[in-house]
Amino acid sequence: MFMYEMPTRLFFGKDCLNGAGKDLKKLGQKALIVTGRHSAKINGSQKAVTEALKSAGMTWVLFDQIENNPSIKTVRKAAEFGKAEHVDFVIGIGGGSPMDAAKVIALLCTNDLDDKALFTGPYVRPLPIVTVPTTSGTGSEVTKVGVLTNPAAGTKQSVNTPLIFPVLSYADPSFTESVSTTVTIDTAIDALSHAIEGYMSRKSTPMSDVWAEEAMRFLGPHLTDLEGTIPYAVREDLMYGATAAGIVIAQTGTTLVHGMGYQLTYYKGLSHGRANGLLLPGYMQLMAETMADKVEKVWDILGFSGLEDFTDCLHSLMPERISLTEDEIAAYVRLTLPTGAVASTAYEVTGDVIARLYRSLA
Repeated sequence: MFMYEMPTRLFFGKDCLNGAGKDLKKLGQKALIVTGRHSAKINGSQKAVTEALKSAGMTWVLFDQIENNPSIKTVRKAAEFGKAEHVDFVIGIGGGSPMDAAKVIALLCTNDLDDKALFTGPYVRPLPIVTVPTTSGTGSEVTKVGVLTNPAAGTKQSVNTPLIFPVLSYADPSFTESVSTTVTIDTAIDALSHAIEGYMSRKSTPMSDVWAEEAMRFLGPHLTDLEGTIPYAVREDLMYGATAAGIVIAQTGTTLVHGMGYQLTYYKGLSHGRANGLLLPGYMQLMAETMADKVEKVWDILGFSGLEDFTDCLHSLMPERISLTEDEIAAYVRLTLPTGAVASTAYEVTGDVIARLYRSLA
């Protein structure tokens, strides 16, 4: 027995926001647009959204102060702004940070939650959420999770509820054409991590595995195409793969790679995708012990001869190494062990296992 839930209505492809006004208008008259400071203005996504709203005679206000790894303070500020402006729905434009923030902002517009309850609920229905991804990585456009930095916990934490599935999502690969090489690599590896972790998760199902294999089929051939000028056709495959991988983790959640990677982002400043990429080889070595058949299927789909070939590819894309002190490792182990990511990992994860994986990054 398994459950599958995917309530987001997805529009995919170049210029998919054309004519979106008729669907957006069903959500209300006034939108709160949530973005970072620059990229949505540069890549054309913000203009495409406002043109769609304008064509339907709708109004909007803009909150463009979302930082990388958004904070509780920022989403609270945005929610207060949205409530004061009496907005009817929220549109998140950008990579994972603005989209995750938009989900939590929509929740805070209708829920009075202290910092603890923000991550636990219970919740009442948020304002409707619309997502417009401009990177090919997080899959947040189709998930029920919003990740925030939480200083009180000393790490990143997730708001996780089916209530924050986006109602509508518009995935236009052309918005990723101005993305830098570094971000293209980081986000592609994040998407790959989603597909692999979901495939290996204790919570995987026959249906989530279909999407995981689909995502890997579109991401794998391009792992050697992530530098230099990237053709639109490749950008399209990467976004499709990232969205498919998002559908996977909407069903399965993530596993040990994410649970450990959050500490590398929070304390060492690594991007989310880069943290995942550095941890993936060690993780796959563990998975080969417990899920050998699936690991071999991963190599087959991605086009690698095995773990060594896969590791060489990731090290060529992400050559840096991370040396952690024993005190840092002990602290990161304490933060990682209680997470749901550990519970979902198909391996007997102990503190020693986590510590060994952190040490392998040096």
